[in-house]
Amino acid sequence: MTARSSQRLSALIRYTVCVVAVTWLVTHTGWEELKRVVGSANWGLALVSILAFGPGPVIISIRLKWLLAVHNVNLTVWQALKVTFAGNFIINALPVGTSGGDAVKAYYIARDTPHKHEAVTSVFFDRVIGVVGLVGLAGVVLLLNWRNPAFAGRGRIIAVTATGIIVAVGVYFSHRMRRLLRLEKVVAFMPFAAHIQRIDRAAFAFRHRMGRVAACLALTVILQLTGVISTFLAGWALGMVGERPLAALPIYLGYVPICYLAGALPIGVMEETFNQLFADAAHLGTREAAYSLSLMGRLIQLAWALPGALVVLSAGRPRPGPGPLVSEADPGLRVEP
Repeated sequence: MTARSSQRLSALIRYTVCVVAVTWLVTHTGWEELKRVVGSANWGLALVSILAFGPGPVIISIRLKWLLAVHNVNLTVWQALKVTFAGNFIINALPVGTSGGDAVKAYYIARDTPHKHEAVTSVFFDRVIGVVGLVGLAGVVLLLNWRNPAFAGRGRIIAVTATGIIVAVGVYFSHRMRRLLRLEKVVAFMPFAAHIQRIDRAAFAFRHRMGRVAACLALTVILQLTGVISTFLAGWALGMVGERPLAALPIYLGYVPICYLAGALPIGVMEETFNQLFADAAHLGTREAAYSLSLMGRLIQLAWALPGALVVLSAGRPRPGPGPLVSEADPGLRVEP
């Protein structure tokens, strides 16, 4: 299969998933109930939920800057922020999932540095840390609240799966386990082995910078808590917190990260995940209310991603390295390193 055929097949799969998920939501949504939920929302609290998400892009930018520096790909905070906003805009404005946004970030960074494999790997590893942070937060909360009725069934399955993912990451970065599994030899027999080996070396290099990785994981926890609190406030505004709002906070801490992971897939999948977890499993409200909460979550992320449209549309681009960032579209925009 050629690269172009592979891209077309991937796009076809994404759009098919999108169409199926949206069709399912449209046919299983009570639109009158949905209008009632939206009409009775506390929009003052909803505005607070939007503002609460604000630190998110800044935290992501700092984390990306720290990881790139491990491979001598140096961005200023402003450059990293621009790259982050560009990627977030692609993720939230188009039905391409997080892979499309990460591809944009990797493209902007890798095109102007000789460390191209390392730059792409750092963007990928940044996503891995984000996923590990999401899974870890959800797993810890679900395990600590094992007997919570809202986590019975689906929640416990998620907790076990989260534990397995954390263990798998530990295995990958263990010298002993890599030797036992003969990982290097397995990689050597793969197609494009030379490229995969270089990417593997770049990823494994983070094993020797555990202080930097730990700091990035700490940033990720702060990032996820910011996102969860924002979503919790949105849920409170929509009446998706039950009779005791604060008692619902652990449910949000356990389930919102999983919904964010589903958000990596085309539109419609995250919405159904909100329905399954918050309405069907946790019984915090109707499916229509859960659907409204998922749309509110997308709206919040889109609102904070819109500045990325200026980066995508601009002729200029972030330039990692020792030189200043100069936008060809706006020569007055100059950021010294």
